[in-house]
This record gives sequence, C-alpha cells and structure tokens, in this order.
Amino acid sequence: MTDNIKKIAISGGNGKMGKLLSEHIKSKDLFEISGIYDPISQSKEYKNYKDYKEVEADYLFEFSPSNKINDNIDFLFNEQLNFGIIIGSSGISEKSIEKLKTLGDSSLVVVIPNFSIGASYQKLISIILSDEFVNKDIIEKHHSQKNDSPSGTAIDLANSINSKNNVIDDQKSSNEINIINNIKIESVRSDYVLAEQIVNMSNEFEIFNTEHIVNDRKAYLSGINLVLDSLEDLDGYYFGLESILKNRFKI
Repeated sequence: MTDNIKKIAISGGNGKMGKLLSEHIKSKDLFEISGIYDPISQSKEYKNYKDYKEVEADYLFEFSPSNKINDNIDFLFNEQLNFGIIIGSSGISEKSIEKLKTLGDSSLVVVIPNFSIGASYQKLISIILSDEFVNKDIIEKHHSQKNDSPSGTAIDLANSINSKNNVIDDQKSSNEINIINNIKIESVRSDYVLAEQIVNMSNEFEIFNTEHIVNDRKAYLSGINLVLDSLEDLDGYYFGLESILKNRFKI
C-alpha cells in the first residue's frame, strides 16, 4: 500500500455494474475499494456505508438504477462533497444534469450514460455524418429488465445529432416509439439481447447505418479503464465517454 492509492466507493455496489467494477479494481494497482453503498443488500466483502454522508473515498462511482438516480443526485448536490463523482446510471433528468454542471464548478463530475467504447465511437461518427444525411432514426434494444425507455444512450445520441429537416416515417410498430429532437427512437425490450443500437441515416442517393452490439457486460470495462486512467487529469464537468475519448485520436 502507498499514499498514491486512490480509494473508490461504489453506490449500487451489489448490482451487476457495481460488482463488475469492484472485481476489476482488484486488478488495478493504484486503486482500492473503500466501501459500497447499496440500500437493497449488504456486501460480505466490503465496508457497507449506510448513506452518502458516511462515504470515505477519493471518487464515488454511482451505479444506482434509473428510478433512483435523480433522487440521489439531489442529495449529492445538497451535500458538501470531498470526492469526485462518476455517474454510470441512465435515466438522468435535464434538471439533474443542470445540478451536476453546477456541482462540476467545485468537484469533479463525470457523467457516462454508456461505458462502451463502441457506443462512444458510434456517437462520434453519427455526429460527424449527421450533416451529410437528411433522414435519421434510431433503434435501441435492451434486456427486458431495463426500466427506462428509450435508453439514456439513445436519448443522448438523438439530442446530439443534426435533425434539421429530418423526415419521420409513420410506419406502425408493436414496439415503443418516441420522438426526441425530431428523431424517431424505436425501443425493443427482450430477454434475448443485452444492449444493441442501430443508427440509420439516408439521403436520396445512399444509406449509411451503424450497428453496435454488446454481448457481455465486460465490454464496459474498456470505458471504465479509460475513466480510471484519466481521473487525475480531469477537472470539472464531463458528459459522455466520448468527451474523454476524443482527446485520444484525430480525424
């Protein structure tokens, strides 16, 4: 042990993403788990925090479910924090985003709707090409236990691309349909998928589609690693893995 080791606390530490992170931290020499906060169940391996006020850490990873995340952000916003926050939960409201931006004036705040490197590249490519193609739509597929619909990743993508003059088709579907920023998002929930997203773009002469498929949650470890390796160089407010990733390549 050295003084350079950073302590990580995990909110939602007994969930699937929380366990994925805690297991991964064991392989990192410069980080250790200080404890977890999970009101649903107790950890037998780590210290259990009863609430956020007990958290002792350099960074808190927030993996609470979508139906709890905004309440948790309210609490974190109103407290004097002495740790950085990395939020990996979907379902964050616009009101919560504004609070997190304000919180970023005094603390490190990193909001990552999707830790997949592939999803980040899909978003960056879609932003670049959205000026070239008039029509766009998104199809997102997730496991049936996912509470929010459409996904936070799909909403973020729809709000990030140029949708001017986009034509929305009126084809009927048995799946849920939402219109975000003049972009149609079709949401599928199934026991047979983990996470998939298709972005369809077209104009009069050509079609360009990107498809991203996650077959295993271990895919998110690449994004988690990127965040962990970048923490000491980050300051302020960041939204999306691509806000960190884009500094690593040039087009």
